[in-house]
Amino acid sequence: MKEQYVNSFLAPAKLVWEKELKQSLDFTRAELVSHQFTTEDITTIIGISGKLEGNVLYGLGVDTAKRIITIMLGEEVKTWNDDLGLSALGELANIITGNAATRLSQLGYPGQISLPVMIEPAGRRFTTNQGPQILVHFTSKVGELRVRISLKEAQRKD
Repeated sequence: MKEQYVNSFLAPAKLVWEKELKQSLDFTRAELVSHQFTTEDITTIIGISGKLEGNVLYGLGVDTAKRIITIMLGEEVKTWNDDLGLSALGELANIITGNAATRLSQLGYPGQISLPVMIEPAGRRFTTNQGPQILVHFTSKVGELRVRISLKEAQRKD
């Protein structure tokens, strides 16, 4: 996977997190991981198609999810997995991915993103056919964010 694919998500993640949650988001590390993985407490999946194809997955713990929803909705929440809470988490992932898709388009990789798909609870095992993923770890006062990026250039069908 090309470095520019991954880098296209780093700045948008920080910018969107800071704008929407009023908290700084710090990159801690990135690592190459298997195409097989077990989901976090809440995992949001967004598909990408066009010149690039694949998925981006955003993983959060329950406490982090509750804090995010509280900030986004402006009121204390007790649960995170109702329709409103899941919608807020999906929207955050959607905004980050949309900004990254704009950056990728500027680099010559125009494409579209799918609607977010939310998976919970933790422990679901998934396998993607894209090959290894890059797992990016971020941290903030709100909690940790883990972003799995699995992208490759689409095969031409002419």
